[in-house]
Amino acid sequence: HNTTMDSDTCSAAPELCTGPTTTDENGGALQQLAVLTAGALSTMGLSTILLLQLDGISRRLLSPPRLLAKRRQEYRYAVTQCGEYSSLMIRQHVGGGKGLYAPKLEAIVWEKMSGADEDEMMALVEEILDVTKATPVIVAMEQDLEDKIDPNQYHLYLAFPPGKDTTTTPAPPAVYRRVRVPLVVFCEKLATAFEGQMTSTALCFVADASSGMGSEMLTTVVKDCNHGLATISNPSWMSLLALLISKSNTHNITTRQFERIIFSLCRLDAWRVRDSVGASKTVLFALPGQNCVPLLLPMIQKIFVHERHVFVYDGCCHSVEMGVSLRKQYGSSYRQQAVKEEWEEVSATPKVISATFPMAPLRHNRELPETLAKLNGVQASIVETWMASVDTFLDMKSKERKNFYTPFVCRMGFLMKRSGIGNGNGSDLSDLALKNVLQYVSGSRSRALPDEVMNAAVTSLNASRTKFEDAVKDCKLTAEEANLIEKCVFTHKSILIGEKTLLDTVQPKEDWSLKAAKKLKSCMCCAPGEGDEEDEDDDEATDENGESSGDKRKLDTAMPRAFASNAGGRSKYVDGKAAFAFDPTKFQ
Repeated sequence: HNTTMDSDTCSAAPELCTGPTTTDENGGALQQLAVLTAGALSTMGLSTILLLQLDGISRRLLSPPRLLAKRRQEYRYAVTQCGEYSSLMIRQHVGGGKGLYAPKLEAIVWEKMSGADEDEMMALVEEILDVTKATPVIVAMEQDLEDKIDPNQYHLYLAFPPGKDTTTTPAPPAVYRRVRVPLVVFCEKLATAFEGQMTSTALCFVADASSGMGSEMLTTVVKDCNHGLATISNPSWMSLLALLISKSNTHNITTRQFERIIFSLCRLDAWRVRDSVGASKTVLFALPGQNCVPLLLPMIQKIFVHERHVFVYDGCCHSVEMGVSLRKQYGSSYRQQAVKEEWEEVSATPKVISATFPMAPLRHNRELPETLAKLNGVQASIVETWMASVDTFLDMKSKERKNFYTPFVCRMGFLMKRSGIGNGNGSDLSDLALKNVLQYVSGSRSRALPDEVMNAAVTSLNASRTKFEDAVKDCKLTAEEANLIEKCVFTHKSILIGEKTLLDTVQPKEDWSLKAAKKLKSCMCCAPGEGDEEDEDDDEATDENGESSGDKRKLDTAMPRAFASNAGGRSKYVDGKAAFAFDPTKFQ
């Protein structure tokens, strides 16, 4: 499905074109005025309350399709400005920090290489792969509009840390050596060099659909348990790349070239933290928020098909509460300052932007504008961001025979110790769920985790759980708001709420599996018998698209809305009410 999100293209349906029509000039003018006003308020860093008031006026004046188009222009503006501001903060960091950085000298401090500088670029690649030298950090990916030769070309901006006695990235700001290279040409050379390099380090990618709570919790636990994993959390360069992919005009950068860029930069960042990799020999990448998932996850999974992948998710209502708490804490401004002037903080995408502003909204959903129009602007943006992330997961799982996407599907309800989440007897499964996911991300399933590792992980999980519970305490949804959000989710024919859970969610147990048990042919009131496994012929029959033809012939009448428009294919959820299913919980 199309994941671009430019304001000059049609949105969820053909009637959602953002430009005014000859029959609705006043509506178009109001929409443009609302967008400009919202952008001005966001630029000034004014409160979310004022933005909500403006959105409330728009909800009364604009039709649902035009309201959604107006909101999506605001989302695009916020995400774009956040990317530019984050790059500016990184430039300041590698330019010596607030006290030393001189913006007026930017034009002369960068060593500039062109596509014709073959020898210079190869020398730079060799320097990067030198194990005795510090690896450069990624500053930005952007055009140089003052370049007289080719102002449309995208460049990669790299900064080499000072000093010769360390190979790690220093935390405090410093004056780095800064180099600008052609993005496509250089990344192809770098990718080729990394392909020829032997490595024993595994990569693990965490994709999120929980307003950032899941990826942050897992990253924090991995750090605190000290089990030999290096972490790269919410890297700003990934957000910049996702934004570039989403543009309608990327100046002839092909899909394959984007894949080579992703491969080379992921390997570059993993190489940068090589001194932090311990016994687990793993680098964990937390993708920057749920808004990047639709744009990055399919490419990352295709490139790193044999690496580890985690999809961590929460129910939509819980995710909205978490997103609202982020807006309440940080506001709606894209000008997010790092808590500390340290590399790990400065180089991270602000989570309030990556969790609550969709970058690749849902398409081909004609019912969505009407239902989203009943939500306030903050809730609507979070719902659409979450739905787009889950939609990507479902789309990839529907093609797993072809793309081999078999992630560890982690539900936050287990880790958050919510009652009724897969624990019919009321037992606490959080520690076991934590053990399972740690075994997966560290590659330790075949051997027991050390007691000190598990103890540190449980302590960290408890602290994170308390932190997030406190964060959403004052952001609880009313019954009416939850009902409106569920109606939005229902417009997506595959994301069913009620007693449902995402396909292949890992149930906490000692002998956990990445794949759900096969469907039973006997009725729900019977225990599984000898003839309950699916026919092998049905599993093996596939069409030209790599999808099971046997699946297409079956209709799961036990599922609510089984006769919806997409019910010709197997439902993407298991039935939580049936015996032997994984997760008897409300998907809300």
